[in-house]
Amino acid sequence: MSMVQHEQAESLLPAGENGHAPDVSLKLRVKYYLHEGRRRLLSRLLQQASPSQVYRALKKFGYSLTPTLVRTLVWDEEAPAPKRFPTSYLNGLRGLTAVKVFTFHYSFAYSDFGFQPWGVDDRHKYFLELPIIRYFYSGFTSHVFFGIAGYLTALRLFQLLEKSDATTHQKVFQSISGAMFRRALRLYMPVFVITLLTTTYIHLGFYEPYRDFIHDHANFPGEWNEPKPPMLPTWPEQLYYWGREMFGLTNIITEATVYPYHDQHLWSILSEMRASLHLYGILIALAQCKKQVRVVLLVFLTLMYFLWNHWEIWVYILGAFVAQVDVLLTERDQTNRDTLPAREGEESSSQDEKPLAQPQISRPLHEFPHLGRLRLGRMSRFRAPLRSIIRYVTFFISFYFLSYPIDGAQDYAPGYMWLNKIIPEWMVRKDKFYPNIGTALLILLLARSNPDTSKWRRFLTSPIPLYLGKISFALYLVHGPLMHVFGYMIPHEIAWSIGTELGKMNDFSWACAIISGWTITLVASLWAADIWTREVENRCVKAVKYLEKVCFVK
Repeated sequence: MSMVQHEQAESLLPAGENGHAPDVSLKLRVKYYLHEGRRRLLSRLLQQASPSQVYRALKKFGYSLTPTLVRTLVWDEEAPAPKRFPTSYLNGLRGLTAVKVFTFHYSFAYSDFGFQPWGVDDRHKYFLELPIIRYFYSGFTSHVFFGIAGYLTALRLFQLLEKSDATTHQKVFQSISGAMFRRALRLYMPVFVITLLTTTYIHLGFYEPYRDFIHDHANFPGEWNEPKPPMLPTWPEQLYYWGREMFGLTNIITEATVYPYHDQHLWSILSEMRASLHLYGILIALAQCKKQVRVVLLVFLTLMYFLWNHWEIWVYILGAFVAQVDVLLTERDQTNRDTLPAREGEESSSQDEKPLAQPQISRPLHEFPHLGRLRLGRMSRFRAPLRSIIRYVTFFISFYFLSYPIDGAQDYAPGYMWLNKIIPEWMVRKDKFYPNIGTALLILLLARSNPDTSKWRRFLTSPIPLYLGKISFALYLVHGPLMHVFGYMIPHEIAWSIGTELGKMNDFSWACAIISGWTITLVASLWAADIWTREVENRCVKAVKYLEKVCFVK
């Protein structure tokens, strides 16, 4: 082979005028044809694309990347009104909780404030570390998502079971079958997409400039350890690494918690899938039971999952138990309203109460109007304020339990030392004992609030919480990769821009750098979550509905 031919072969260019590949190894010929194919495809696209077509394509692409809020403000495009359901307040709670998860995942890279109790040493005596206050920015929050999911999963089924006709009972099993079929697909399809994007990003080498810096504990001194997959030399190797992690994340048989390197935050996907399957099985088993028997068995199963040390399934069953209690109390209230007449002009003095349940009597009160009004007046005069006080105290207890520190189960934990004596020694995740109970209390209190007068409900169903609830799953998926791509580095970049290191800044400057990084990353994550919900998650939902239509018998 001449020198010219050798150089042409090495550069993957054709050797002769006929355009054939040079006579070299098979590997080089494959590379040549791939290279030539991409070149010809791009050339043909550029030749056929007119300026107007390019403009329309770019305009459509830019429109798809524009968040809903910007569309409303810039183009006066009316945002789609969120669908309202009786349980929409839980969507609002889920949205606010997703922002809290984001805040904790960002802040715990720089500090251990979310782990240690207030007053455990001189470093942890800040106002923001006090119980209840700390709940709104730090600490694990997966139990709230699990409790809400358990409540919503069971509520619809229990409402159907209240009807005694056979057709409705048949719908119960159809509902469970459809929910189980959709659950895995709707959970895992977006996860596969986001992790595949992450592995592509890593394979292209974009993560490498900051890998060593981010993994250095001196630069991120918090209780934080989130390694990323290695950058492997070939795409098949990188794809195999990704597939192996996704296989582990779908192993519903294992009892271990799986933390995939592509995003450690995705451990909850497997836990939620596993807990869902347990709950669906329980609902099927209890569907034909009498109400009283079902309540007793739910209490028994709640206790058993607690004793079996499965905290994630335990809180799921707690959510289902709250749903059953809510259905029974709602039925009782409806019966009492049908039986007892309301006093004219009488209104409840509580802002957060459902209509008061009155005791049933064997004969209707209209036969004894004066006696009935006298009894109801005396009872209502004291009952409404008392119940209002009890509710506010229970809300306080709920948030106090929810703000239990991650490292709170230690000998010296101010504010929780007496409570720690109740936690069994054999419990593996002692930090989940009180938050699980607090989750059940919070959901019960919100469920029993009057939707017309409750301040909690009005706030949770306002536009911002509902919007956050709509994009909450997308925010959960995208915030981890975005933090690793640029979010965690922003405070350090700010410190370097003023000629210092983040760890050498005073408290005020350090806090300003962290808050600035948090704000920028949150805005970017909300933007990405908005796009992800429209362009990826909604398509996944449509695909699942299509598969359900194809696979299910009519």
